[in-house]
Amino acid sequence: GGMRLGVHVHQNTAVTGLIKSGDRVVGVETSTGSIAAKIVVSAVGGHVTSLAAMAGLRLPIRTHPLQAFVTNHYAQTFHPIVASTSLLFYVSQTARGEMLMGAEIDRQPSYSYRAGHHFLQSCAHRAVTLLPFMRNLRILRQWTGVCDMSPDYSPIMGKTGVEGFYITTGWGTWGFKAIPVGGEQMAQLIATGETPELIAPFSLDRFANDRTLADRGSAGTH
Repeated sequence: GGMRLGVHVHQNTAVTGLIKSGDRVVGVETSTGSIAAKIVVSAVGGHVTSLAAMAGLRLPIRTHPLQAFVTNHYAQTFHPIVASTSLLFYVSQTARGEMLMGAEIDRQPSYSYRAGHHFLQSCAHRAVTLLPFMRNLRILRQWTGVCDMSPDYSPIMGKTGVEGFYITTGWGTWGFKAIPVGGEQMAQLIATGETPELIAPFSLDRFANDRTLADRGSAGTH
């Protein structure tokens, strides 16, 4: 969708640094060259602390591995995203009809991408407990990513105190459930320079000003 509107996607391109003019970020250095920008937004999930450090920022973020898997195609349309706070489990259906499932984060912070059979067995048991029809499906593939956890389990969005450098991070395990509206709000901030009312409570300075949010149960998978 974004590419049809003129967005340029640089695949297999690593960010190696930020370009600064005085105290302002004015672009990014990548493995394929430099890109100038009036505004740079960090939306890199579990790797946000490394990128923020390039701007001279230290963020209150911990990185944890998060595993997931998908099953074969399920013929019926399954519209909702279902999450259980008691089972610490979620499931949704992909555009190809596969059932996507995940559970809680690995408790030990790390950048490990190793997937484990114990997770697969535990998560499959939760799946059939919550949705018995899933016992007839077959697991196709499993993988691990890293997610970004804030101290109050809520996202951090908006300006950072470094001119030209914005962040959207701390989404933890519920980013893909909530990020569509988050993306719209960040786009409004970029276009106007003014923080939208909806995301104002999620500013980075809430930690310094003792305005943390109590939202740990929102994802159901912490």
